[in-house]
Amino acid sequence: MTLSLKWAKAHNIAVIPSNIEPGDSSNLGPMDCNFEPVDCATLRVAMRNIHDELLLEKIKIAAPGKTILPVEHSQSEIQRLWRAAATAETSPQNLMENMEKASTTWESEPIINLVDFLMEQALERRATDIHLEPGNDGFRVRFRIDGMLVDYRTLPAWLADPILIRLKLLAKADITERRTPHDGSFNFQGIKHEANVRLSTLPIYTAGQAQEKCVLRLLPVAEKEITLKELDIFPKTLEFLEGIFRKPQGLFLITGPTGSGKTTTLYAGLREVIGREINVTTIEDPVEYSLKGANQVQVNEKCGLTFAAALRSILRQDPDVILVGEIRDAETAKIALQAAQTGHLVFATLHTNSAKNAEERLADLGLDPKIAKEAIIGIMAQRLLRRRDRDKGRIAAMEILNPDGTYVEGTLKEYAQKLVQLGKTDENEVTRVIG
Repeated sequence: MTLSLKWAKAHNIAVIPSNIEPGDSSNLGPMDCNFEPVDCATLRVAMRNIHDELLLEKIKIAAPGKTILPVEHSQSEIQRLWRAAATAETSPQNLMENMEKASTTWESEPIINLVDFLMEQALERRATDIHLEPGNDGFRVRFRIDGMLVDYRTLPAWLADPILIRLKLLAKADITERRTPHDGSFNFQGIKHEANVRLSTLPIYTAGQAQEKCVLRLLPVAEKEITLKELDIFPKTLEFLEGIFRKPQGLFLITGPTGSGKTTTLYAGLREVIGREINVTTIEDPVEYSLKGANQVQVNEKCGLTFAAALRSILRQDPDVILVGEIRDAETAKIALQAAQTGHLVFATLHTNSAKNAEERLADLGLDPKIAKEAIIGIMAQRLLRRRDRDKGRIAAMEILNPDGTYVEGTLKEYAQKLVQLGKTDENEVTRVIG
């Protein structure tokens, strides 16, 4: 018996592969490792402190019958050993073999490992969502990568129940009720990746049987905080946006569908001003990413903390810059406009197809167009286009409308055509996303 990766991580140790010499893990790769013991009675263990007698005793109890050889390693070397072990341990073939031999309940280690493996693989492929879909022919797993749903694999149908129960428990959702939709969230901390995960389930019928479809929204914890200069924006647009975030007051709107990069752009801009001696407060539903230096408020409608209620309270908190995650109703729109008129810089998002449609949407919400026009300092529409080199992710196409009705750098289609001319995307992608 050897030590499981889960146990090793909990105790901050790692099993040293039999084909790796002590101290030779600096360039360790997953395919270089043989995680079998050195011999049937010996287990080499990487530790920060080889003189920790209490930990050594725990290892001996966890691996009975083994002679434990502790080897001193740095924390970074131990983490490299974890990553290598995870790749070897969670290959699809190994996972399925283990599950055929073990109980298929949600609490069994093979199910726990499989759930972690799916999320790790999705994050490794830069997926934003995981779709888990039960069906007659199996349990279908798909990843949304760069806006496209891609088949990952089809698992045996009997895995649907234990996997969904495991996920619902992580998200603190009700596992006893399958007839209604559920929402929840949890933090995932894998070997290589970390993310906040939003769970949504939906009751469906497949071949006359009641089942549950599940979608996981993945919000990775960014290792690096992106600024406007790193978004690959045209110089004229970049200059305009940098100027907007330096304004003392006014209302700036950004529009686009879910997943079009609105939050990323707004956060990048806010990072430009957070360093100044100002009070930055955001109202979001949900708070997708941590924004260092800002006061982030999570909307909770069940408790009465709506966008409008939160915005009213924030205005009594002496704010300088306010981010409203979404203007959904007339009350929120009215308060946001009043805030912009009374010396605050307000950023907000709307779900409209273009920058010009935003003005019509505000009018539909009951705002006087003349008063709104005096406070608005710009309206931007955004879409994300896959790059010509699909492995390099997506790039933003932006349409910014000045208060005088002119465009900073053309319409969305015109901006996208410039990206095509520069070889950053292609015509088919522009047609798919923008039309």
